[in-house]
Amino acid sequence: MTIDELSEQLKALHNDLIRSHPPQVMTCREAAQFLAVTDETLFRWRKDGVGPSYSQPNSRLIRYLYDDLVAWMKEYQ
Repeated sequence: MTIDELSEQLKALHNDLIRSHPPQVMTCREAAQFLAVTDETLFRWRKDGVGPSYSQPNSRLIRYLYDDLVAWMKEYQ
């Protein structure tokens, strides 16, 4: 098994972990993994105002709450 294959397996395991045991407050990357979309899709949703609620405590940080993501998914399923 190559290092690249191991890296891909670790990424897949990490994604599975985030989706099965998500943190209560998530970064953009964690929220995207939880929703099974790309970081770019989540960015576009924020820009267009159609995605889940998020908080932006300063110009560089964006955080998503688990409950907000679940509520948004239920609303748009």
